[in-house]
Amino acid sequence: MPVDKKKITFLIASLSGGGSEGLCVNLANNLAKKGWDVSLIVLNMVNSVYHDRLSKNVNFEVLDAKHALYSPYKLAKYLLTTKPKKILVFTYELTVITILIKKLLGINLTLIARNRNTMTHVQNRPGGIWVKFVVNPLIKKFYRHADHIINQCEGMRDDLLSIYPEIIEKTSVIFNPINDIIENHVKTEKLPNQSSQEYILCVGRLDRQKAFHFAIEGFAKITQEFPKLRLKIVGKGILENELKGLAAELGVQDKVDFEGFKKNIIPYYLDAKITLLTSLYEGFPNVLVESITLGTPIVAFDCQSGPKEIVLDSINGHLALYKNVDSLSEKLKIAIDTKWDTALIRESAKRFSMLNIIKAYEDKIERL
Repeated sequence: MPVDKKKITFLIASLSGGGSEGLCVNLANNLAKKGWDVSLIVLNMVNSVYHDRLSKNVNFEVLDAKHALYSPYKLAKYLLTTKPKKILVFTYELTVITILIKKLLGINLTLIARNRNTMTHVQNRPGGIWVKFVVNPLIKKFYRHADHIINQCEGMRDDLLSIYPEIIEKTSVIFNPINDIIENHVKTEKLPNQSSQEYILCVGRLDRQKAFHFAIEGFAKITQEFPKLRLKIVGKGILENELKGLAAELGVQDKVDFEGFKKNIIPYYLDAKITLLTSLYEGFPNVLVESITLGTPIVAFDCQSGPKEIVLDSINGHLALYKNVDSLSEKLKIAIDTKWDTALIRESAKRFSMLNIIKAYEDKIERL
């Protein structure tokens, strides 16, 4: 008698160019490669950039809902029709909606939530009336009713338990893995021993959380000492014009390059002297892991969770005091003047290998 395949369903809003979306596709592809029966469900294909990376061995379905708000009927219909036993959900809104559907319809389903950020920030995030008075309160009330919550680092788990101490037994920590495209590049390509260009790299959405204004301010403080140095910002977002205005105000507009979103970020990492993270808060910053995997040192604010579990001082980078521009510029100067051991930097990333992380997800999903 044939053995039943291990099965898991992934649920995410979209496959746009974010860290959660990239991780979702990587996990789905690698579990399918290991023989799992994997289904990936998305609400829509708006701004989708990762669907072409999805393995043909992954069952892919689009619910055709333009937003989580409009998804309950179609999601409930899908769950009732396909009857998945285990589902891994990648957004807060969809986690809460799935919990409510499960409770209201009495569906036998193990719901695993992937906590993608520090919950104290999520529950107090700014927004309009709908977010402030409906979405945030619903997340606060119902998110803890997931059957299990996977956090991306210990800092996130500690933050979550500061709100819901009673759920400690149904939480765990699994680091984000190295992007498999980057991991494969490291395995198959000859990597340079040092950067070839004079620039600091920032990668991420141009929004309040990523706080790239600190990056521009810190960069502006060191340009006289390093006149050839540039700052490259890779990403798109609503604050682009505001950040360009700040660069002009500080007199560095001709040294700051806004590169937009790039599907292939590898050349940017390889050529950079340093990768810089100035986020106000993080879940687990994939940018830092990707950078050290390719041998580029990192400088980051010591924000609430993530960086301190990646940065090994003087081995792969430095932590700057949180929201302190003077500390940031000082750490940047130290990093620029340091002769880094790129082999040691790459070695520090091995704990985040896809092989290790996939095994951790397999073990966790099987036990639940």
